[in-house]
Amino acid sequence: MSNTEIDEFGIVKKFPDLEGGVTIVQGGPEWDETYTQHGYKSIPGVKIWRKTFNFNKKLKPDQEVTIYVFLPKLNKEYGSHPKVGKCQSGSGLSIKLRGGTHSNDGENSAHCYIFHYEYEGGKCNNFQKEYPHPTYDKNDIDEQNKFPNWIGKVMGFKGAAINTDDDKEVEFWCWFDESASVDNNGNLVTNNDWKLRYHGKDTGKGNGKYGGGDRKDPFTTTWGKLTEFRMDNADKETKAFCASIREIRRP
Repeated sequence: MSNTEIDEFGIVKKFPDLEGGVTIVQGGPEWDETYTQHGYKSIPGVKIWRKTFNFNKKLKPDQEVTIYVFLPKLNKEYGSHPKVGKCQSGSGLSIKLRGGTHSNDGENSAHCYIFHYEYEGGKCNNFQKEYPHPTYDKNDIDEQNKFPNWIGKVMGFKGAAINTDDDKEVEFWCWFDESASVDNNGNLVTNNDWKLRYHGKDTGKGNGKYGGGDRKDPFTTTWGKLTEFRMDNADKETKAFCASIREIRRP
């Protein structure tokens, strides 16, 4: 695993690029940003505002994704309902890899891995599988480095998923970088101090940890062309920096 190669933004790459592989970056034609109002199927009558960044291009399944986010504050809806807030719905940034659309509940939806980062910190729901939308298998994986509260701060987020050589299981990693700030010119500054949050493998054996039913088997393919960074209850002025997604290989 590399800590010396850097991308075009000056951010450290954890895995080398796939030879001839695709890299897409923030600001290009595949990048989009929205701020929209949504409800929850499981919480009738509740409406929240959602900040979403996404890449819209289908990549090969072995991927590394990076984004820095400045979260100035949370909206008033956070904590306004028992099921909206810490360790509940609308409680953090969810990075969704290898998935399809999240606008319907059909068989073409979701089928993604989710690296979840609570706004108030902690490990609850930090690794998830979704299929079909909006059905989740949520897990609390023990952290090698404890993830902190990041409300009002700039935080770096990075995740990677790589199939095993036989394409039957998926190995995954999750990092964060709390060394970042935004300078007086609005540019990101970081020491690239990436801390490993957790490392695991989806074997499909379940064991009460990685799901059952339609979500039990490892997600070894890229189901669709959507890579999503979703933040329910995040302020409208939430900003993204240095976002990228790359096709990668093992060293």
